[in-house]
Amino acid sequence: MMLNGKFELVIGIPTFRRPAQLRALLDSLLSELQEHPALVIVADNECGKDAPQVIEQFKLSWPSVRCIPVAARGVTQVRNTLIAQAGQEAPGWRWLIMLDDDGLATPGWLGRLLATGEQYQAHLVGGPVQGELPSGSGWLARNSVFAARGRWATGLVSTLNTTQNLAISRRVLALVPTPLFRNEYGASGGEDYDLFRRVAHAGGRFAWCDEAIIMEPAPADRLTVSALLYRYHSTGMYMAVIDRSYDGAKQVGWLAVKGLLGTCARLAFAAVTLRTNAAAHLILMTAHYLGRFAGLLGVRSSRYVAPTNPEA
Repeated sequence: MMLNGKFELVIGIPTFRRPAQLRALLDSLLSELQEHPALVIVADNECGKDAPQVIEQFKLSWPSVRCIPVAARGVTQVRNTLIAQAGQEAPGWRWLIMLDDDGLATPGWLGRLLATGEQYQAHLVGGPVQGELPSGSGWLARNSVFAARGRWATGLVSTLNTTQNLAISRRVLALVPTPLFRNEYGASGGEDYDLFRRVAHAGGRFAWCDEAIIMEPAPADRLTVSALLYRYHSTGMYMAVIDRSYDGAKQVGWLAVKGLLGTCARLAFAAVTLRTNAAAHLILMTAHYLGRFAGLLGVRSSRYVAPTNPEA
């Protein structure tokens, strides 16, 4: 997508210490880029040498790629820098596609995502993130978001579920003020969930393209019992904080109580009826609702920013 030699399509990729995965993602994009030319911007939150080297190699196949360092740690800071850089280098951009550095594009993904956005005149468009688990993955992992996230039929939807595989229309800039992603969620995550709530509150239109699939191989260290429980618990924390800012503490607290009691009741039933997959999912959801209570009580997580080592 180019107009008078300028890109109307930008792909933004945050990265942090994943050079091999970044290279695999870029390689998977090449056939998509040949069909739908785009400026590719990679934001390196490590500010190291690995990501720039990957980009220099990829330039031999696709010259319209940039690597920019982002010193401020946090996923929100990186995403906002990508948007600002897109405005500088492609001021007439119409669509900005957000990907994570651990994804892999499938053939035809980009064209389907864009076509759905145009068909429904959406402000935001999402597509499936299909997990790939290592062999021998455990019971909880096989029933977690790392195996599969929520999906809908292609068309208009009420919300989306992640910034991995997200198309942002320029029309969204007329709905919500910039920066699109709030810095207070840079360490905890939830910047995407907050954006979806903000856009919905402003009357924005969401579309889903169920045929535009990004694959996401899951590393083993994210699939341990403790890592999975922390993932769901910390997600509950930030969702409660964000929901409270829109709906008030009373409503969020009441929904957390109902959610926890209902989940515990279903878990007990799944256990006595030996529905093991349902039980695994409900254990994870119990961690999520306990996280919501923690969030309402002021507990915060740092999923995306490691604690600073004063001796480093």
